[in-house]
Amino acid sequence: MSRHRISRTALVMELTARRIEANGLHQGTGLSDEQWATYPPATYAPDAPCSVVHAFERAQRLAAGRTIRTGARRRGQVAVRRRADHPAEFSEALRVLSDHLSDVPITSDLYAPLGVSEADYRRTVISSWGETEGLTADTAARTIRAAANRRS
Repeated sequence: MSRHRISRTALVMELTARRIEANGLHQGTGLSDEQWATYPPATYAPDAPCSVVHAFERAQRLAAGRTIRTGARRRGQVAVRRRADHPAEFSEALRVLSDHLSDVPITSDLYAPLGVSEADYRRTVISSWGETEGLTADTAARTIRAAANRRS
């Protein structure tokens, strides 16, 4: 049985789609800073519906993974360290998804006049697409997977 290797960019988008399918799509405004400060942590559910941007950020953390440092066993303990982040691959995933959702390549002439960074502009594109009225979790997951497949 051969193992299929998937790029980290495609992995991030697949994990994003899976999270939205499993937990649902949250649309609407999030909590303000004042509301968040008084939000009881015991009521937070890790399987609660989430926005597309939140699912994307969670997928990036999952895709980074963890690794065990070899030869670090001392007194029965295993040192677990966070694997190095992959900023170029995560930026690529953000670029591919936001370009797919906007139907046009996002260039600096779109975000520079607004005074925002490219990453913030791309996250805004993803966020506003996720707020589209009538968008379902299944449709969002299919669209995200289509972006990953279009890249291949």
